[in-house]
Amino acid sequence: MASPSPTSASTTKEVAASQTEAAPPATAVPVKTFEVPFDGLGVEFVDDLECVSIALGDGKTRKKLVARKPDGKPYLPGQPRIHLEQPQHGAPRGDHIRDYLTHCHSTRDLDELLPFMRYVFVQTPSYTHITPLHHQKSRAREIKVTESPGLHLVWFYEMIFIKPIPAYFFSKAFWEYLENVDLELRKACLGFMRSYYMLIQFEIDFREACKLNLIPPKNKKGKKLTYEEWCEFIKPFAKVGDNHINRRYHYGELRLSRINRAAFFRRGRLAYFHIYPQWGSFLEHTLTPIITIFAVCSVVLNSMQVGLAAIVVEPGTVSGAWPKFVAASLWFPVLVMVAIAIVLAVALIGMGAMGVEDLIRGNYVRRRKKRGDDLAGTRSHGMVW
Repeated sequence: MASPSPTSASTTKEVAASQTEAAPPATAVPVKTFEVPFDGLGVEFVDDLECVSIALGDGKTRKKLVARKPDGKPYLPGQPRIHLEQPQHGAPRGDHIRDYLTHCHSTRDLDELLPFMRYVFVQTPSYTHITPLHHQKSRAREIKVTESPGLHLVWFYEMIFIKPIPAYFFSKAFWEYLENVDLELRKACLGFMRSYYMLIQFEIDFREACKLNLIPPKNKKGKKLTYEEWCEFIKPFAKVGDNHINRRYHYGELRLSRINRAAFFRRGRLAYFHIYPQWGSFLEHTLTPIITIFAVCSVVLNSMQVGLAAIVVEPGTVSGAWPKFVAASLWFPVLVMVAIAIVLAVALIGMGAMGVEDLIRGNYVRRRKKRGDDLAGTRSHGMVW
């Protein structure tokens, strides 16, 4: 068999090279940040659970959490009150674990209020509006640990509520179970964990979180995570896109006073959450702005009364220095009323301008996020926050 000549071999190489040059380069399709999905845990610290399928009849199945080992704990890690097996007596039908998780992690109430707050109580839709734990003290805020999902990262003057991470979030089987049982609940849990990526940005934040018991131990002996292990665990949640997160966690910290007003106008409720459940405290906070308005009106009315009284004083009825006092009594109330009008006008115009600026910026951020802009909404806060 004759070997190919050097001339034909070189010709073949030239043709192949020309074809390679003519082929257009492969371009990677950019992935928009709000479409980035959750790929699962990178590391697992709780391996007590296993997600299995059980038959329901008619060829249907559903996922169920069971203990991985025969002698394993028969309850949800970190919550001995919630057994993995359905209670035999006194329990409603259905998935009791799913019901418990919905109660502990669903933010449906806030999800319904936030569209209303977009136009009335301006909030910029950026999950980066979260202050790290160590910096909360710089804002004179006291951290209140709560298990209420609707209060996580909600602040009220000198306090902020933070929900701790449950131990079962460290389990891969738990996330598999959520993916197959309730996608909306899974979105809420993913948003919750993404918020912790912003809360714990430095080792000092991690130490503060451990001190407040916001992070559960990684094993049954109560051993805590190291900062390196935490960074490895939280990494998959860092870039989960907004399309895979529920509406509440498109936002960062929320102001409770605004949520209370939104609940009042939207649902007719006195408040979304009462910090002070007693009527005396509630009326004190509610009536304060009303009393302020009455005080301003009282000053204006008194000024008008003084001016009118000075007008009716007839010339020649007073002598000495009193005519000057009467003149001052006539014009000083006018100056007071003009000063009050100027202050109120400046305050209202300023607040209106800042509100409009934040509304425009909020819509601008939404448009940028839809285009996949990573830097959309990275400013720490708006003019009215």
